[in-house]
Amino acid sequence: MDNRVYWIWLQNAFGAGSPKPVQLVRRMGSAEKLYQGGTRLWSSFSFVSDKELAALNAYGAEQAAAALEYYLKLGQKVVTPDDEDYPVLLKEIYNPPAVLYVQGDLSILSDAVSISIVGTRKASQNGLNAAREIAYGLALKNAVVISGGALGIDSEAHKGALNGRGKTIAILPCGLEYPYLMDNAILRREIVDFGGALVTEYPMHTPVQRGAFQVRNRLISGMAHSVLIAEAPKKSGALITAKHALEQNREVFVFIGEDEKAFSGCIALEEDGAARVYTAEDVLKPFASRRRQERIEQLARTAENIAHVSRVRPKIASLSDAEKEPEKTAPENNLLQNVSEDAKVVYAALNDTPKHASELELELGIPTGKILAALTELELFGLIKTYPGQRFTKA
Repeated sequence: MDNRVYWIWLQNAFGAGSPKPVQLVRRMGSAEKLYQGGTRLWSSFSFVSDKELAALNAYGAEQAAAALEYYLKLGQKVVTPDDEDYPVLLKEIYNPPAVLYVQGDLSILSDAVSISIVGTRKASQNGLNAAREIAYGLALKNAVVISGGALGIDSEAHKGALNGRGKTIAILPCGLEYPYLMDNAILRREIVDFGGALVTEYPMHTPVQRGAFQVRNRLISGMAHSVLIAEAPKKSGALITAKHALEQNREVFVFIGEDEKAFSGCIALEEDGAARVYTAEDVLKPFASRRRQERIEQLARTAENIAHVSRVRPKIASLSDAEKEPEKTAPENNLLQNVSEDAKVVYAALNDTPKHASELELELGIPTGKILAALTELELFGLIKTYPGQRFTKA
């Protein structure tokens, strides 16, 4: 049976925003193993409530399979943590979604910097202009712009990205088939038509429910490298997104216009350490600095390793050596001596068949963040090769 069936079953039982589906699957190794364990296993987990246990029993794989078939017939994509297109950054957050329902192309996130731009629905012209112009500039730099598809700042962010012939993603607080905010129906269609995506963790016709915006906002920040609050008064819902961003270790930027009251929430964020920005270049500057520093460090390590290898005396080969099993070359061994223990473990798990970071996580039991850090380290040393879809092999 399609493995997505078991994730749909979990999502149905625990609901959007729950950290429990991914926690349970990590303990069991796969969603299917968890399902096969049955009630006796599910009730053994102390953090599964009686209500959740009843939901796990009431909705089975057959119903989930029928739902999956229906979604696919309507042209929706159903993406789970086991899939290539599942956003890698979402795996780092505390409560990653068990299922994402997608219309469009989510793979645009795989090799791009992603920036979320959010703000109040009742924005000033100053804030609207800033959101649109910064999004436009980000699109010209090939960054993916993420927002919530709402009126005000969200709409201008999406429009700015489209005007820059870039890709943008709208994360919705309801099902894809629900008639949400029909004023933006054309905008949503343009987002998909121009290579972006509509994303939600709510099934099909699910209406906007109480608390849905707060649950949705963690995805807006979690799917991005950084978050820009383009305009927010003190009680704006955009500040919830900023809170999620800080909890998820995302950098928060603010734009502050002339009207102090309209931007009072942004001012408070700046006082707490958020960086004020005015242009797309301001938003992307930290990424350029990091890349420069990583390149400098990489060149320094490479130079040191070359010097180290040149000091190793070459072994004189004999005819008898031809019958022996070839040893690993000195350069590879020397390079491995300089990487972290996590990187060594990850390297040992790789072979000639490309593996995704999620496969390594399940195989090794190492958290996603450490897996990604280890892969980056190995890549800098030239010990691994990267393939499309973020898969890796030994070099």
